[in-house]
Amino acid sequence: MEKNTTLKDIAEKLGISVSTVSRVINGNSVKAANFKLQDKIWQTAKELNYVPNTAAQLLKRSRETDRDGLRTIACVFARADTDQSDPFFSEISRALETELLRQGFIMKYSIYNKGLPQSVLETFLKNEKVDGVIILGRPDKKIINLVCKYNKYVVYVGLNKIDGDIDQVICDGYEAGMLALKHLEGIGIRKIFYLGETKSEARYKAYKDFMRQRGFGREVDDYTIESSFRLQTAYDKMKIFLNKGVLPEGLFCGNDLAALGAIKALTEENIKIPKDISVIGIDDIAMAGFSVPMLTTVSIPKEQLGKKAAKFIVDRILNGNDINVIMMIPFKLIIRESTRK
Repeated sequence: MEKNTTLKDIAEKLGISVSTVSRVINGNSVKAANFKLQDKIWQTAKELNYVPNTAAQLLKRSRETDRDGLRTIACVFARADTDQSDPFFSEISRALETELLRQGFIMKYSIYNKGLPQSVLETFLKNEKVDGVIILGRPDKKIINLVCKYNKYVVYVGLNKIDGDIDQVICDGYEAGMLALKHLEGIGIRKIFYLGETKSEARYKAYKDFMRQRGFGREVDDYTIESSFRLQTAYDKMKIFLNKGVLPEGLFCGNDLAALGAIKALTEENIKIPKDISVIGIDDIAMAGFSVPMLTTVSIPKEQLGKKAAKFIVDRILNGNDINVIMMIPFKLIIRESTRK
């Protein structure tokens, strides 16, 4: 009979303590290990076919009725191909997988590029027999309808509220944007520019509403620097903008990657932050605390989003779903060095 993999086996292979492995596997990873070591632990767990106790118990019960054994959840990542490495979504995904495994579910991952034919996603949904689906990213109505066609239990997790009759675990991107803008206003900044995505983007809608409520009209379009939420693209767009010789008092960036790209471009032009311009982002990714200057941002609790979404879909699978629910996760402002006092 094949021996089940234990925490000790994982620890011995990596040359670390069993207690460290245990804390990471059981969801207490923040103080137990850095992200790099966490990834190594989970990768080794997969390689050794480790099954947590809760999962082993579920496997034992499920074999009586399910030939496939462990229950599975599909995670459909609906994003543009340029945004698949966004650390914001990586942190949510890590928390999803950790919590699902802890509760006895295996996560199957599918990156769906919006530029691909819809048939690619449909093939995945048809062929993968799963108990439920978590949608991550920014799906459109077609993607939501397609996922719901093949799955009864569907949960969306992200920053923007979506139009769909499914459960949602979200932070309010619109209000997060308002919080960032009000911080800039609170430190005496009136002329605020926006850098980031604009299409169907709650953070940009917050920017437009905020500025128009304060008497700005057509200027809002002139104050908008459209860019994807990628570091390199935001840097390039900011460099082009700076060539115009215009410098706002404040820059509201739709996410931290855009803000970090902007900071690099501004620094290369010898523009002092925050003396000459204040910069603020949204997300609070790990890099935000290591930039020079350190980035002021609205912190989105990514680990909590992932954990809540995982618990949500497990509860739906085990207990059913009568009414769709939108669960709002709170956010907070983190003031660092990129905005003036």
